[in-house]
Amino acid sequence: MSSLPKVIRDPVHNLIELPDDDEGRMILALIDRPEFQRLRRIRQLGLGFLVYPGAEHSRWAHSLGVCHIARRMLDALAKHHGEDSDEYRDLRPLRRTILAAALLHDLGHGPFSHVFERAIKPPTAAQDEYPRDHEGWSRRIIRERLAGVLCKYDVEADKVVQILNKEDRGNLLSKDFVSSQLDADRMDYLLRDSKACGPRYGEFDLDWMLHSLRIGKVSVKGQADGVWRLCLDSRKAIHVVEEFIQAREFIYLQVYVHRTTRAYEALLTNILALAAAIADGDPGKVPGACPEALREMLAGRQVDTDSYMSLDDFRLWCTFMDWSKLSSGGGENAARLARMCLMLVHRKQPYKCIELHERGNQDKALEFITKLKGTDLFFSCSRDTFSDLAYRNALYRQSKHSGEAGEEEEDKVIFFLDKQGKPHPAESESKVIDAISKIETSVYRLYYDERESKLVEELLKGGWDCSAGNSGKEDEG
Repeated sequence: MSSLPKVIRDPVHNLIELPDDDEGRMILALIDRPEFQRLRRIRQLGLGFLVYPGAEHSRWAHSLGVCHIARRMLDALAKHHGEDSDEYRDLRPLRRTILAAALLHDLGHGPFSHVFERAIKPPTAAQDEYPRDHEGWSRRIIRERLAGVLCKYDVEADKVVQILNKEDRGNLLSKDFVSSQLDADRMDYLLRDSKACGPRYGEFDLDWMLHSLRIGKVSVKGQADGVWRLCLDSRKAIHVVEEFIQAREFIYLQVYVHRTTRAYEALLTNILALAAAIADGDPGKVPGACPEALREMLAGRQVDTDSYMSLDDFRLWCTFMDWSKLSSGGGENAARLARMCLMLVHRKQPYKCIELHERGNQDKALEFITKLKGTDLFFSCSRDTFSDLAYRNALYRQSKHSGEAGEEEEDKVIFFLDKQGKPHPAESESKVIDAISKIETSVYRLYYDERESKLVEELLKGGWDCSAGNSGKEDEG
């Protein structure tokens, strides 16, 4: 008599069932590992909760959602094509590997997700194998800490790592589930972040997307005969893909690059930059209570996997609270660090923002920031730049690749299959997608702390209109 499946209640997917078989037991075994449980203590949207009260959800919940969608994708493809079909045959032995990759793809995120990665750069003298970003840490943790668990379920850690390694162009069909413009990661974060934050811009018809999912043979650079890739039925999916792409465009503008969220992220980045300047290469100089791993990283030292995994949102938040109580006796920089941490932990008025719509002002802001390097005022302002396309078509960044699309970008094109099973780039089948693929969303801002009178004075000298700056504190969402 088989046991009942493990059921997890999820605000996005409702019931996530883990069957009592090797697949379900593998997922549950990975979920129960401390490496994965750590993700409960890392918020999905970093400091987004300071703007959107509901943005308290974790990387843990998101990762489970990605795995769930990947399972539904595999089930839908097996049902449509048949498990013994040419299209599905290569996926069948890799099913558990793909699900493990989907579940573990964010394992290496540092505290506050992407903002920590932007603030703490790897040591310049780091060895080649030292992780350079959260994706590198994910691969390292899987190899060092989870290979034994995976082996029990006939899954090779190296194959999971291969799927997660974007520079490895082998087995593109498996990679499509976790790293493409049609992956389970994007499907979950659009729905989850939209639901948590309130704006409904990230919503799309997931059920119809999965119903329309297909496998087709696509020509890609370096593969003469073409390879199997995730595609969509052109007779069913054009409008849901239009909705999907627009959802990503809107949620980036409304949530991910919200000016107030980015203002607090700039503050956090400057807090860590100032702490690193105080350390000046010596972990012992980092002031106050501080996790040992953070001391080492602020001093530009390498850390091992255990040390890196000791860091999460909770530990850093406690550190910022401790730093906010530093006395002026520790010197001017320590006092400045205390003021900045107090602004963050008590959610005081954030940095003011000057929008840089014109290219001349963008260059002027870069020049202004560059001149401040080496001075205390450098830690009280920040230049924010963001540029992206909601849909990266076949010609994305063409001019940057000697007139040809780069291999990695070409790999991510969404394809529709016609009645004969021939693939066509999404932009060739939809005027909406074609139009969106030509629109680059760009955000250029100069953030500054209006409490720093000397900084405001320098801005005024440079011809900046500080009266036009706005904090956005009153505009939550």
